[in-house]
Amino acid sequence: MTENNVLLYQLEKLLCQKRSKKFYAEKLGITEQEVEELMKELKEKPEEVVKNYGEEKKVNVEKGTIESTIITDYDPKDDIELAKLHKINLDKYVITNYWSKMLPSGKFTSSVFSKLKQPKDYSPEDFSKFLENYKPFYIAHKVPGTHIDSNIDVELSIADFHLGKKTLEGETIEDKKLQYLKVVTELISDINTIYGINKIVFPISNDYFHTDNYQNQTTNGTPQDVLVSYDKEYEEGFDLLVQSISFLLNHANNVEVILVQGNHDRTKSFYLAHGLEVFFRADSRVTFQREHSTTKVVLLGNTFIGYHHGNCKIEDLPLLFATGKNSEAFGCSTYREVHTGDKHHYMAKEIKGVRIQQMPSLSGTDRWHLDNNYVNNIRAGIATVYHPIKGRIAEFESRI
Repeated sequence: MTENNVLLYQLEKLLCQKRSKKFYAEKLGITEQEVEELMKELKEKPEEVVKNYGEEKKVNVEKGTIESTIITDYDPKDDIELAKLHKINLDKYVITNYWSKMLPSGKFTSSVFSKLKQPKDYSPEDFSKFLENYKPFYIAHKVPGTHIDSNIDVELSIADFHLGKKTLEGETIEDKKLQYLKVVTELISDINTIYGINKIVFPISNDYFHTDNYQNQTTNGTPQDVLVSYDKEYEEGFDLLVQSISFLLNHANNVEVILVQGNHDRTKSFYLAHGLEVFFRADSRVTFQREHSTTKVVLLGNTFIGYHHGNCKIEDLPLLFATGKNSEAFGCSTYREVHTGDKHHYMAKEIKGVRIQQMPSLSGTDRWHLDNNYVNNIRAGIATVYHPIKGRIAEFESRI
């Protein structure tokens, strides 16, 4: 039997399952186009006639019918006996017609016509019998200790932290640092159980600090309710990010720290990024984008991400990045995103193919937010997974 005939024979057996061409192709180890060509051949030879002594069987694969005639020593009395004599599988076929006639020799000629069962032909008893012998198809699953993909990048976003803010929840600086570290470790550890991380992009600031000067004011001079003095907030904040970056280095090949200056801490956050770069200067795996600018850009595979704090009309940001100094990278990318913070709640929208994502905040509620009804936002950090070709493929969230 030639290889083509073998495939034809195997396909005939599979056709009774009424599955897709993709299913047949996978079972036979051939392409869907080859399956289509084999099916055309079967249509050109619609009936297969098998003849043995005292037996004739016609199989029409396209119509799903079997006609069978045999010679027996007795007259079959019911469907079950007929099916046994004619080798008809009653789990798949239903006998629609049969007849029997005595021959001059005293034997009987028995004929049946059967067709593949349709949904209406199945009974509850058939389904019960099916379940008794059912074995599910094997579904591939991740083996513990292995990664689905070892060439992905991650953006870790914990925006608008406001470390020194005095909240109505009564949190201390130590409480807030523990919250921050919990979110960092939980997000990266969860991702690392599934993916091997190449690079982590870590935007900092976005109002990481609550104040910008020793008068406990924002950059524009707005007074704030604070837990600690400006210098204590800076020292605790510096220590927290040293711990966080050190943790990230244990779970990725490279870490890129990006300064996204906010409206609360534009000056202090610049000093923070500079201090961190000096601290990690001996480790070539850590790089920094820390120049004084309200916008930053990163490319993760074929995904462009533009950063802005978001204290503006965010619908204008896609055009800003498309026409600015990074317009070439914007135009050459397959996928384009803009990430902001500022508003302390999650939001995502798409404008002309550019996704704008407003990140949530871990920060609690202070007196000003309560007075203005800016309350009940979900406190969370987000880590987004990027494939070099497919772009964004997953998003993880950790809440407090």
